[in-house]
Amino acid sequence: MKEDININKFNEQEVQTTLLQRREVRPSINLLKNPLSLEKEKEKFIQNLCNFLDPLNFDTFQLTGRPRTDFRDIVKSLLIMSYNGMSYRRTQSDLRWMHERELIKSIPPRSTLNDYANQKNTKEIIEKLIQISSLFFIDEEDTAILDSTWFGQKMYTGGFKKVHDKKHAPLAHVRKLHIACLKNSKVIAFAKATEGTKHDSPIFDEAVNTIVKNGFKIKTLLADAGYTGKKNYALCRDLGIFNVFIDFRKNSTFKNAKSDIWREKLRLYKEQREIWNQTYRFRVIVEGIFSAIKKKNLNYLRSKKETAQDVELLLKALVYNLTIIGKYS
Repeated sequence: MKEDININKFNEQEVQTTLLQRREVRPSINLLKNPLSLEKEKEKFIQNLCNFLDPLNFDTFQLTGRPRTDFRDIVKSLLIMSYNGMSYRRTQSDLRWMHERELIKSIPPRSTLNDYANQKNTKEIIEKLIQISSLFFIDEEDTAILDSTWFGQKMYTGGFKKVHDKKHAPLAHVRKLHIACLKNSKVIAFAKATEGTKHDSPIFDEAVNTIVKNGFKIKTLLADAGYTGKKNYALCRDLGIFNVFIDFRKNSTFKNAKSDIWREKLRLYKEQREIWNQTYRFRVIVEGIFSAIKKKNLNYLRSKKETAQDVELLLKALVYNLTIIGKYS
């Protein structure tokens, strides 16, 4: 019998304070990356995921029964699986290596990992861990970039460049990953997994509010036309973000534009496109992040059930963040 993970017991403020006090490396945008980051990427990844998770209190997140499973070990194992393309067989040697060095207390069986991956609360906790991992760069960032991408629910031809094929992989057969990344570090500060038909704009409010709530002093925000709307521009104004560059649709007009920032940016977009593009050109950074994730961690999902697919998507984002942190250590 399983006990659901209670997300309300996850003390976010305490976790953030602990991480900010204990982080040994404070990456800077002027700091050169480790020249051996690729040669030692896997070693750094395992080291960083342990340093990241060990200070957190997961004592309340347990499976009942004999023996009890440490939820920290579950998350570590899921992250190693994600790093290895969700292959448990390829992950076993890494888990044995970690167990021999007492980095994990036990090696969870595949069935236990599947049980946790199918819990909605696991999905919520991975979302929070992604947000917390971005705090390592909180002092160096003031620009957020929003976008989304699709992952197929099964393997199909086309390689990593072919994100979505309407003919062979309609939207009903994909899951969607929405992210907000940071310009300088290229780390993901917010991530959410949804069905493939979910529109981008409704995610905007939650993404921007979450980043600001987590302490980032965002001054500039970039997004494509999927997020355009007077309400989204007004939200940025209310949060003190005035340097907003959300791409406009061709039929956008000044009619009923009650928001001052909407009129100002639409006029800049229509009359001074060169000035607009000087800032908006950095939006392509998020496309590079999607490409990096799909090249290294597959552009399709191996899980079968909806919740497990969302957990798998979010694990890809968290693995990416921990890999980025490793480049600066």
